Amino acid sequence: MAKIMRNEDEFILGCCKFLRPDHGRLEELHGGGLDYAYILGQLLMHRVGGAAWHTLRGSPLLGRLNREFKNALSAIYETNVEKSESFKKALGYLAGMLASARFPYALLKGSYLSGLYPAGVRTSNDIDMLVGYGSLTEIGEMLLGHGFVQGHIRNGGIAPAGRAQIVAAQMNRGETVPWVREVDYPRMKFLEIDLNLSLDFKPDGDGAAVGRFLENAVAGIETENGTLRTLARDDFVMQLCAHIYKEATTYSWVEFGRDQGLYKYMDIYLMAHEFGDGIVNREKINELGLQKECCYALRGTNELFGLDLPLGGIGVGEMGFVNEVVDAAGKKRYRHDMEFIEWVLCPRRKEMLREAAAQ
Repeated sequence: MAKIMRNEDEFILGCCKFLRPDHGRLEELHGGGLDYAYILGQLLMHRVGGAAWHTLRGSPLLGRLNREFKNALSAIYETNVEKSESFKKALGYLAGMLASARFPYALLKGSYLSGLYPAGVRTSNDIDMLVGYGSLTEIGEMLLGHGFVQGHIRNGGIAPAGRAQIVAAQMNRGETVPWVREVDYPRMKFLEIDLNLSLDFKPDGDGAAVGRFLENAVAGIETENGTLRTLARDDFVMQLCAHIYKEATTYSWVEFGRDQGLYKYMDIYLMAHEFGDGIVNREKINELGLQKECCYALRGTNELFGLDLPLGGIGVGEMGFVNEVVDAAGKKRYRHDMEFIEWVLCPRRKEMLREAAAQ
């Protein structure tokens, strides 16, 4: 029997449904008394404070909410608006760099979604770009020529990466060490570009799929300096699903508390609202072997946002994998017994895992 969702958790999810909010239900939940400190913490940890403010500011409930709770969400929203403007500026800068590029590429996640979300609802901290291994030298030379450095942002500056770090990132995570440049935009001191060499951040195994996705890429991101390329619509959703699944089922991500995030599922919620069920291309999902990845993410989005995205025809068989987490380095598998929504909102997920018997 499924557990009854606590009122605070239902309120959190209701705030995330910024496209079709049920203001009446939010008022009912408020009337029953809520722990707003807990709600605020969850909204911040899941990077959906901007979405919550967008929802609540249009609600008759707004005037009756706790003042500090409202002020915090309003401040987050205003900060997000500034960051969104800077991110658009960064995309324009990148468009100028890529105007004469001869290599195939496609921008992922927030670079495209930032044009679909209302201002202030979602922010992006970096630019993710899908590229092929064969393009790395040319891209690296381009970035170096524009003042980028491979490294990490540390203590307000850029710490260049060593050769060992650069090689390990490509071999073990299917991505490069970030390329970073100081730009000093409002709320964005540094511009970070992550080059992804894999659909789901595996080090190998999907090179052919990456090539196909890049071949199907479309000019879909308008900037002040020209148009940037992104994935075709159904490919874009499959990549979102693969990204969610990889992080959600990898032990190191659970360990750092970054395996789950409501904003990740909110991206699919937005795509479904904009484009309908057509975002689920079951034939291609099966052809590319992304059944588990897509079932996990689409099923999760359905539960969190009350959608009915079609899962029939995606051949995964037994669904036990949705409760599994893998530690590839330690060669261990873990499981949990929590309901999906309870798991996503659990603040101590690592403690809830138990080691599974080796198969």
